[in-house]
Amino acid sequence: MKILQVIHDFLPHHQAGSELYCFHLSKELQRLGRDVKLLFTEIDHQRPQYSLREGVYEDLPFIEIINNHQYGTFAQTYSNPVMDEIFLHVVDDYRPDVVHFHHLLGLSFGCVRICHEKNIPSVFTLHDYWLTCARGGGQRFRGPGKLCDDVDSSFCAECISSYSFPARAGQRLIKALLAPLERVDAPTLMPAMKNGTITVPVPSFYTTGVCQIHGDARQAVFAHPPCTIAFRQRIPPDAQLVFAVAMDPSTYGRPGDGVMFTIHGNGKRIYERFLNTKNKKEDRHWWNEQLSLKEFAGQTCELVFETTAYPNGHNEHCSACWAEPKIIRVSGEPFRRSLTSRFRSLAESLLATVQKSRLKGEADRRRKSAFQLFDEVDLFIAPSPFLRRKFIEYGLPSEKIVFSDYGIHALPREINPCVPKYPIRFAYVGTLVEHKGLHVLIEAFNGLPHGKATLDVYGSVNEFTGYVSRIQSMITHPGITLRGRAENNEIPRILSETDVLVVPSIWFENSPITIHEAFLARVPVITSRLGGMADLVQEKQNGLLFEVGNAADLQRRLLQCVESPAFIETIRPDPQTIKSTREDAMWMLDTYRALMAKRSKDRRVG
Repeated sequence: MKILQVIHDFLPHHQAGSELYCFHLSKELQRLGRDVKLLFTEIDHQRPQYSLREGVYEDLPFIEIINNHQYGTFAQTYSNPVMDEIFLHVVDDYRPDVVHFHHLLGLSFGCVRICHEKNIPSVFTLHDYWLTCARGGGQRFRGPGKLCDDVDSSFCAECISSYSFPARAGQRLIKALLAPLERVDAPTLMPAMKNGTITVPVPSFYTTGVCQIHGDARQAVFAHPPCTIAFRQRIPPDAQLVFAVAMDPSTYGRPGDGVMFTIHGNGKRIYERFLNTKNKKEDRHWWNEQLSLKEFAGQTCELVFETTAYPNGHNEHCSACWAEPKIIRVSGEPFRRSLTSRFRSLAESLLATVQKSRLKGEADRRRKSAFQLFDEVDLFIAPSPFLRRKFIEYGLPSEKIVFSDYGIHALPREINPCVPKYPIRFAYVGTLVEHKGLHVLIEAFNGLPHGKATLDVYGSVNEFTGYVSRIQSMITHPGITLRGRAENNEIPRILSETDVLVVPSIWFENSPITIHEAFLARVPVITSRLGGMADLVQEKQNGLLFEVGNAADLQRRLLQCVESPAFIETIRPDPQTIKSTREDAMWMLDTYRALMAKRSKDRRVG
């Protein structure tokens, strides 16, 4: 059996849930002896529009089409004759027995029509709501945080207006003008320290890495004394310096002196602590510190971090650590949408008002095309009951769509969760963008008692910079750390270091892969009582639910875990509830065969 898997983009540059699911399903089908090929698009402005590249990723052959989204009309975003022609050539050359569509963003509805006309069975796994939603991401989410529970072409006009020339040109101009105001700061001061003036007698006295003390692992600057690190840093209003110090466990019980940690600001000593873990067991832990920087507010301050062997200058076995130094606000700002987002919403609203009739017509034509696609696909697969209901409400016949949750690739090693203890370790893993609701989590977490909980936020800080800059201005809790993007192979480690995962999305979601992976690792999930998230998380069985977008309600859920760590043990999920990739692939093969047999029968009858 030859299977063509079609998706909007793919690994390694894109690692969202749909790409990972498509990859693992394709690999499992290949292991079962099937011939699998991938077709997807990529944005690369250094290569010609619609140019093709063939290659192999993890033994999977693929065809990559360059689509830099240079559309002349809105219709080209879903009905693209050039993409139709490319797809036709791919199908004629590969001659698949079945085509499995995962997403057509950047491709064309016409790809399905070609399969239909050539009598090739087609399956369509719905990873979001894009077929019902004119917005590029398919979230049914518009303007200033508004969910589209029902699809109304008048509202669709707002999103479609962003594809008109004045809106797109205006967005590019405003984004360029506002970029300096929406600058993202480095999550910690470690890059600034690395680029500062480092004075050590031996280069190896300054390194960076992970220091683990009693199971608490932190990113750290290892500063073996004598070590001086000087750098200049702009200090915002109402700021405090948050960091931790410790001596590395390799020093315990060794000869020599302890370590004196000092910090100077513009020549003034503002911090001092002496540790001697060699002789004092009570010093053998992380010392969490907070310093007010109020006197330097609005200034570019020279900060000097120094370690010295004390009291006698005997620096043998004196490895010392500065862990995750960062600057946060004492009083954070309330969440406000970025200036770029506010401009976009205003522009869309104005254009939708001025061109309402034309744009509503565009929305109606797209809807008509979607219904034609519904007729031409043999079977739709919904990974969540909620998504299935939403597509039936939209008009997809119920007999053409089945519920089948994702098969999830097994974690590379079994994770045995540790018994929760203070601080309780919460984590967020996902894109840092408004509809994912991180701002709701930050507001809720800011109110938790200091020292009792930490929140590690995993996601690129360089993608949606306007939103990330707003998030940074909100943070006041010293336990919150933006960790940057997490590669897929890091997820097992992250989950092994997490007591509770939080998924605070304010859109419907589908069947989030992150929740499935957490369940495999027996990590409970706190998530919004909405959409596909509420399909997966059962109250007090494998996690907790909170009212979508309600930071106070989320804070109450977080406090349930913080005030009673033992409670976390009572809501651990059962990994056996998660369908494996092998089970999914076997089910999918049965589905392919049934559709192929039906097509063959229809041909004979015809």
